[in-house]
Amino acid sequence: MSQAADAERFRRAQAGIRVLVDRDLDRLWQQVWSNDPRPEHVRDLFLDRVPRLVQTYGDAAAELAAQWYEVMRDTYGPSGAFTATAEPSPYLNAVDPTVRRTAGALWTPNPEAMLVGLKAAAGKYALAAGRETVTRNTDRDPEAHGWQRVVRPGACRFCSMLSGRGGVYTRESVHFAAHGDCNCAAVPTWDRHAEPIDVHAYVASQRTTHMTPEQRDAHNARVTAWMDAHQG
Repeated sequence: MSQAADAERFRRAQAGIRVLVDRDLDRLWQQVWSNDPRPEHVRDLFLDRVPRLVQTYGDAAAELAAQWYEVMRDTYGPSGAFTATAEPSPYLNAVDPTVRRTAGALWTPNPEAMLVGLKAAAGKYALAAGRETVTRNTDRDPEAHGWQRVVRPGACRFCSMLSGRGGVYTRESVHFAAHGDCNCAAVPTWDRHAEPIDVHAYVASQRTTHMTPEQRDAHNARVTAWMDAHQG
């Protein structure tokens, strides 16, 4: 088994966690809609359940990533002991506002839009714990050279560009940028000869959560321009 094959297996395992998140959200939606479809009741039940769901599957993603990191280090990395630690999702504080925002659809002719929005966000929030675990442990590991982005076959242009054709992210503060249905994964590297990532990818990886709408529009425009130039 090659390191690339092991990385792809890890990416698929992390993507499998998203499947479980979607399954549980579907079940919760069917349950509440058949029992008491009043908008207030649906909103309040999801406010209670979704944070716990994200926490549970985020913990699973983080533990999987920490164990996998140690196995990969033993197999492909340097000698010497290193204990990887599981990291929480950086989006835990975003769950409640996201439920409240998507719940607005319950008072419209298309209440199912709430479920669609939640499935995109909750999966991203849970998988972020696994990505955060890999990136933060590469920061702490004195022998690691950084982390790489592994994309799924047929990945979108955004993810493909951020992967940097196998380039390495090494800055401690860089964010793993991901869209709602992103199934990319972060994997560590100990290759001191790996090419550094394009500096523009760091700009594309900035968090947009706390940006104003104007700042976010400007950021997205810069990222789109970079992708157009990079692809060309």
